[in-house]
Amino acid sequence: MTGEEAYYGNPQSVAAMKRSAALWSLVRDDPRFAYYGRLVGLSQPVDDTADVLAALARVQGAAPCYFFPKTQTPALFAELEARGLSTDRHEHFLGGEEAYAVSRQALSDYAMPADLTVRELDADTPGCVVAETADLMESCEVMPVPAAMLRGQQRNGACLVATDEAGQPVATASSFFMHPTDGPHATTVFWGMLATRPDRRGEKIALLLGARMIVHMWEKKGARAFMTGVRESNASSTALCNRLGVYDTAYTYAVCVDAGTMGRKSVTK
Repeated sequence: MTGEEAYYGNPQSVAAMKRSAALWSLVRDDPRFAYYGRLVGLSQPVDDTADVLAALARVQGAAPCYFFPKTQTPALFAELEARGLSTDRHEHFLGGEEAYAVSRQALSDYAMPADLTVRELDADTPGCVVAETADLMESCEVMPVPAAMLRGQQRNGACLVATDEAGQPVATASSFFMHPTDGPHATTVFWGMLATRPDRRGEKIALLLGARMIVHMWEKKGARAFMTGVRESNASSTALCNRLGVYDTAYTYAVCVDAGTMGRKSVTK
């Protein structure tokens, strides 16, 4: 994955993703780590979680630990902040077989607007379409991942985009395998990066595209659990996830941020 055109987003995000891609090339065989194009993180807590997160953050700018217990998050954050680092969190939502069943039902109950065409980005997709999809994500305050990831070339996964009659992206959703293949979360995928153009909201497009992604990953890729991070204050994302059988859990995405390297105190806004 080379060339400026392979990365999208603001300069801080692009720099962080380039650092994470370089780091991933070195640690990809280490069973502790997870990755889907943004940042190398811990697949789950380890004995020295704070030490590992701090080291990863100083290299990349930030690092998440997935499946981190909510009850232990304040203590972890206090330890990281005592080291002069910043912290951030998303609530760890997860869905399984119910999410698949509910998503299939949603696709049966509702139809995508007739003027939209849904396609999966791949190696043959024109670069301008991939870039426009990434632009849509960023305009909705969703941090896009590199082109190779969106095209399904770097990790097993997919990015779906709905385009209007003029060929412009209206909405998008993504999902990727990210955890070690021999670990307890091998069939758990990241699901999300849902973005809908403001003028097309309220048409159930995000619901249908998110449902289609869950069904696709279950039936075509062998995914059996779908995880995503949601801000505690984000009621609309919580409601959409719940409608698709993806619910809050007893875990967080516990994130350590080195603001000096990252250039800001959070990974996403």
